[in-house]
Amino acid sequence: MKKIVSLFLVMTVAFGVLAGCGSTKTNQEATEKKESQSVQTEQNDSLKKIVITEDIRGYHWAPAYLAQSLGYFKEEGLDAEFQTIKGGDSAAAVLSGDAQFCLKGIETALTLNEKGQGYKIVMSTTQKFPYQLVGANEKYSTIESLKGKVVAAGLSTTGAPYSFAKACINFSGLVAEKDVDVTLIASPGYAAAIASDSIQAAVATNPWSAKKLADEGGVVIVDGTDDAAIEKIIGSSKYELFAIMTSDALIESDPELVQKAVNAMTKAMKWMETATPEEIAEKMLPLFDGAQKEELLYDAQYDKEHQVANYTGYHTPSGFQAGVKLNKLAGAITGEPTEDQIYDESFLDNAWRAIDNKE
Repeated sequence: MKKIVSLFLVMTVAFGVLAGCGSTKTNQEATEKKESQSVQTEQNDSLKKIVITEDIRGYHWAPAYLAQSLGYFKEEGLDAEFQTIKGGDSAAAVLSGDAQFCLKGIETALTLNEKGQGYKIVMSTTQKFPYQLVGANEKYSTIESLKGKVVAAGLSTTGAPYSFAKACINFSGLVAEKDVDVTLIASPGYAAAIASDSIQAAVATNPWSAKKLADEGGVVIVDGTDDAAIEKIIGSSKYELFAIMTSDALIESDPELVQKAVNAMTKAMKWMETATPEEIAEKMLPLFDGAQKEELLYDAQYDKEHQVANYTGYHTPSGFQAGVKLNKLAGAITGEPTEDQIYDESFLDNAWRAIDNKE
């Protein structure tokens, strides 16, 4: 009996020791995890926050999103917060100093500079016009067929979709707002507006949007990625529409910050050039809440096939002149801006120089 009791005591002690070891191990793992999280928090707190505004989250500003998801902003000591400004102009936040960068089209830089508000494009992310003017059905397959009808063109009268619609209409010989009504509707609302016959055409701002309209019987009237079609309207197949911009005030007050941000986005642009559409879609997905990977993948594949993306970040003189022509056709500007008024690519020069020196 004593042997049994002794054995029982030994086993009890042994289990107690093992339990203690397990508890100690668990506590140690919890402590290590907490310490790791604390270090991560400290690292994030040490990064300088920058705000990047946008009217809409769009694939064609990929280098900005990829700079965050690939960790390139972090390498430069930055942490980007993307703010989608609904019902307002995302450029205004940069001019007021509430944001550092804005994702918009060249028309914003053209119109703001004509008003005397210093605004610069520091990087262009596309080299072709990725928009399409799409008729609701075969009945509306030409611009002439839209006379007396309504065209939906994005969210803002200062936005590129609106300018594109007006330029296409005015080029055809009709007069926008007189012969054809150009209205503001967000692209997710296009299908319902077409179904109710509220609109007879719309500007698709990305390949996925154009695909969805085509799936419902839509007909492409003007394809911005078709070199011959767009060249007839704006005189060039090159058009560096999508851009990353900042204010003259920030360039003057904190050029080091601007340089760090451009460095990060240039690295992302370089990565993007050799990445597969699948890789690009996967890395962008975390920043597209509610978006399906199918949509991003479709846009990425279209982008590669039609050579829409700009992998250098620079503009071309013909692309700039095309931008001026289109915005004059749309009535957005009247003057003769110079490239120096619109672009500051010195930060881009420095970024590429640093990349080349590392290779």
